[in-house]
Amino acid sequence: MDKKGKTSKLVKADPTAESSAYLGGLFQEFHHQSHNYHELTRQLLSLEARIELAEKTLCLTRDHFAMTIEQTECAPPHDWDQILRSVRFVGVRLAEACKVLLQENKKMTPEEILTGLNHGMFRFRTNSPLREIHAALLKQSFAQKTGATYTWIGSPETQMPFRLRTAKPIVITQEPLKEGTTDEPVKGGRR
Repeated sequence: MDKKGKTSKLVKADPTAESSAYLGGLFQEFHHQSHNYHELTRQLLSLEARIELAEKTLCLTRDHFAMTIEQTECAPPHDWDQILRSVRFVGVRLAEACKVLLQENKKMTPEEILTGLNHGMFRFRTNSPLREIHAALLKQSFAQKTGATYTWIGSPETQMPFRLRTAKPIVITQEPLKEGTTDEPVKGGRR
């Protein structure tokens, strides 16, 4: 409204080449970035699925290989234990892997635990592995933090067999469309 109380009409001007070109460029970049984001998200989920499958396959192969070595009478002399230990933490939960290391070494710094986990091919979930280790050992009954070291305080019987980590699957369910006030799903088309 203007000073006299009348409503004034806004007149739209014709767009200029500069403004439409600028907006067109922004739209192209926005469109490119949204497609790039979608593609990267798709690749991430695809890689997560492939890594999970590779972990499970490697664990199965490792366990079968270890069982076959034990059952073979005349296996060629080889340090199989060292080979198997190089992948012993693949697919294992962090707290359980830390438990094994602490039980074997009795007293370790977080850096020593990190080194042991790396030698067992543990896969961390973030780029802050020392924080993950601290969080995993925070309220465990088998470990006590004294200064900068963790000390094993559990009993030998408390070690459990390794359990594989399981990813939490994302389940998306889609309800069928409902027509009107009834709860009947729509089939084919309208009545």
